[in-house]
Amino acid sequence: MITLPSKIASFAASQREKAEKLRAQHGIKAQSWYRITNQADDEAEVMLYDEIGGWLGATADEFIADLKGVTAPRMRVRVNSPGGSVFEGIAIANALRAHPANVTVQVDGIAASIASVIAMAADRVEMAPNTMMMIHDASGLCMGNAADMEEMAELLDLISDNIADAYAARAGGTRDQWRDLMRNETWFLPEDAVKAGLADEATQVPKQGTPASEPDEGEPEPEMHRRFDLAAYGYQGPRQEAPTTPPPAAPEQVTLTFNLGETFGPELVEMLRKTVARRGEPVAEPVPEVVDTASPVHHTATEDRPWDAGPNEKRLPSPMTVKTAKGAYAWYDESQVEDGELPKSAAKLPHHEVSADGTPGAANLSGVRNALARLPQSEIPASQHDAVRRHLQAHLDDAKNTDNTADVEPTAAADPQPEPEQPAEDVWADIVAHLTEPAPNSWTALTHHLFTTASSSAATEAA
Repeated sequence: MITLPSKIASFAASQREKAEKLRAQHGIKAQSWYRITNQADDEAEVMLYDEIGGWLGATADEFIADLKGVTAPRMRVRVNSPGGSVFEGIAIANALRAHPANVTVQVDGIAASIASVIAMAADRVEMAPNTMMMIHDASGLCMGNAADMEEMAELLDLISDNIADAYAARAGGTRDQWRDLMRNETWFLPEDAVKAGLADEATQVPKQGTPASEPDEGEPEPEMHRRFDLAAYGYQGPRQEAPTTPPPAAPEQVTLTFNLGETFGPELVEMLRKTVARRGEPVAEPVPEVVDTASPVHHTATEDRPWDAGPNEKRLPSPMTVKTAKGAYAWYDESQVEDGELPKSAAKLPHHEVSADGTPGAANLSGVRNALARLPQSEIPASQHDAVRRHLQAHLDDAKNTDNTADVEPTAAADPQPEPEQPAEDVWADIVAHLTEPAPNSWTALTHHLFTTASSSAATEAA
């Protein structure tokens, strides 16, 4: 059993209190990072598929309360986590040790940091093919004077010793030996973990045709596609060997790039291309531009109530139309659109209530805030984050500017209407009109000296 000194326990309690205040301040609901199914069957399944606890995650007491409802004789805990809060993880590990069921931890992706300590609480640890386990020293943040820093250093050493004891209790060896591996941030492939004593078996690839278990009807699926920011926990992944010969330094250069289409409009760009073609110069094929597929800003009714993404997403069809994706999500991947439709997995950051027939409706303000919080860690390209924020912020602004948003009829994002075509000659005339105006600083005045007559030039030379 892993125990915590009273000083650390009080520190953990203060960290949890700060997290709750931070969530309340920003109106963010704690996200559930686990799922428990088949509680009374032969083998219950527990899925830990996210960061453990933390500022935005659910706390260990919620997990432990749900764990008490498991009456199955066997329990399989499937782990794919980069770690998280040390204290929440230790509480979970002790709860698994105390549970009467026979516990098997199955590493599905990664068991890093405190997630590897949770794995040590199992009666049996299995590593699926190509998975990894990582151990490292505890890390944390501290602000204060030198005494505060010394106190934090002492606390982190105490926590790391405590974690090293958990590895030693399962795999053998001494605390100092495991601390050496932790200081070096050690990564284990399945066979390495078995050899080190941290796992019991490196499982093989299942036979082809073996049906996968389906989730219970009505249960939201965990977000298994999320990319973990491992740097947030003080480590950068397996170390790479330094090259023996450093590559030559590239010459420093500065490049200024701008998009003609965005600056002057597509009509002018096309006219310039035709002008170059008329002069006999080769015309390169236009390079496709990266399309910004952030859903356009639209104004709908808003509802300020708890947000449950799972049931709302489940009511959406897959594939869905682009119009439906724009009405329910903040972003979608246009590269996956075929014949005007795209799979549900290609859209990100849902925040609209969805009716029983799959029609997006009012924007849920809690869902909007949740999407804003998740945006920095999402798979959405950074170049499109600003457009996504504008979309989400518009809903929050609508709620502030409307006394009773519940009476506002939801409206879908209107498709932009194409403006009437204008002849290319008129477009060019509009663009260069200011260059020929008879003003003191006009183009004509500035270039007048370049167009003097030949006779004037001859007269000058004769003089």
